[in-house]
Amino acid sequence: MKSTFFQAASLFSVAFALVFLTACDSNPADHDDDHEDHAAAEGIQILNGSTVLYQVLEGEVTCDTPPCGIALAAGQSLTGLEVAFIDDDGDEVHSEDLGSEFDMSFSVVSPGIAVVEANGRFGLNVTGVVPGSTRMQVQLNHDGHADLTSPPVSDDRALTITVTS
Repeated sequence: MKSTFFQAASLFSVAFALVFLTACDSNPADHDDDHEDHAAAEGIQILNGSTVLYQVLEGEVTCDTPPCGIALAAGQSLTGLEVAFIDDDGDEVHSEDLGSEFDMSFSVVSPGIAVVEANGRFGLNVTGVVPGSTRMQVQLNHDGHADLTSPPVSDDRALTITVTS
């Protein structure tokens, strides 16, 4: 009788351990190196149609036509700019691959120079207000925390918005 009790207790312990370990593996708050619940995004692009205005990947800023950034005249608006997130090979992480728990945010140093507004989930509209330049930071957020950020506005590699007269 004693061995039956120990066999049942052992079986229960093994089953409990398996359930516990399986549950821990799917924890979305886990910050292990697997990043299964996080985006594969490693870089950010700002696109006007198919033209790359700004790209940052592994700390390096590139674009199709330097100087990199957004340039427009006072009173001019650029609508429908796309913010694309790219993997470490420079390939786009498609927005449909980013679940509803992902969103984008941004901050602009001097909104009096250029007004930036969200346009959909991963789009921007930029309107030049007065001549000058300002810097902007973009973030890909996952469940309330930043998964990926462009360089901060204090960094020379930050996205620059230049407004001419």
